[in-house]
Amino acid sequence: MNKRVLGIIVAVVVIAGIIGAVVLTQYLSRIPDNPPGTIGNTSGNLNNKGLVCESDGYIYFANLSDNHCLYKMKSDGTDPEKVIDVPVSYINAAGDYLYFYFDDPGGTKFMGIAGRMSGIFRLKKGEKDFVCLDKCTSGVLNLIGSTLYYEHYDNTNGMQLYHSSLDGKEKGLSVDEIINPACVIGSDIYYSEQDSQKLKIYRPGSSEGRIFMDYAVYNPVVDGSNIYFMNMNDDYCLYRYSMSEGNLTKITNERIDTFNVYDGMIFYQRNQNPALIRVNADGTGAIVIAEGNYENINCTSTYTFYSPFKEDATYITYTFGGNGESSRFSPVSSE
Repeated sequence: MNKRVLGIIVAVVVIAGIIGAVVLTQYLSRIPDNPPGTIGNTSGNLNNKGLVCESDGYIYFANLSDNHCLYKMKSDGTDPEKVIDVPVSYINAAGDYLYFYFDDPGGTKFMGIAGRMSGIFRLKKGEKDFVCLDKCTSGVLNLIGSTLYYEHYDNTNGMQLYHSSLDGKEKGLSVDEIINPACVIGSDIYYSEQDSQKLKIYRPGSSEGRIFMDYAVYNPVVDGSNIYFMNMNDDYCLYRYSMSEGNLTKITNERIDTFNVYDGMIFYQRNQNPALIRVNADGTGAIVIAEGNYENINCTSTYTFYSPFKEDATYITYTFGGNGESSRFSPVSSE
């Protein structure tokens, strides 16, 4: 074999090796698709800023007593630990990854650069380095299947529904409409239309939503086969619509400011004579959790978290059973 032929063979082998290495690297670094039906967080939590998200035996949460930085702890509330030193909201989780919105108007030093940083980010569980998928100002973020949907805002177009792939390589406008993607059934988004407040359904890939219910709906929340919402035509009282039976039930006779539902248990903030209330799904068994004005009601399988209105403090109570007693939640990192 002459030197020329040998050189060609060596060059081919080297090129094949480089191509193989690139392909292997891309394969190993890919973000696998989520199983069909995956939802990143509950609609009730996302309507309350998505400050808490339960996944695979852990609770991931924004620690309000530590600049809203991302923490985690076991689902029983033990072993709190700071995950990353940045403020987060609209936390979503699926598989090995977390997704969240990061907005720091104070100007955190991010990747060595000081200044305001806002956007949709991805973080692999157990790691510290996070990846920006879309640098933008956003509202509610929800993971539906293997696509992120979020309320994208800019000064030119205002609020629109955007989407992004899990790796951030494919992103853009879904529909030119203000759509809160928190409430999802199957893969369809149920939302309150901005002008009429009618409950509409947006099916990803469609050019617009279609009317589902001719009521003035605010903050729809799905729990099982039921949709809960504040009825704007009835002084923001809480209602339940049964998807299986097709009937409507009034849950409260009092105006509420915000609410969450988890596995048939309802927590809501009463407007008059302000208090945080826990009640069964049929409206019975009401218990006052705390007197005063509260917000950010986020539920997990064990606990419900809430905070005093416009205060950086969090309180915690058992979601199920008990007498409704709660205590201040002050996690200290085990690091």
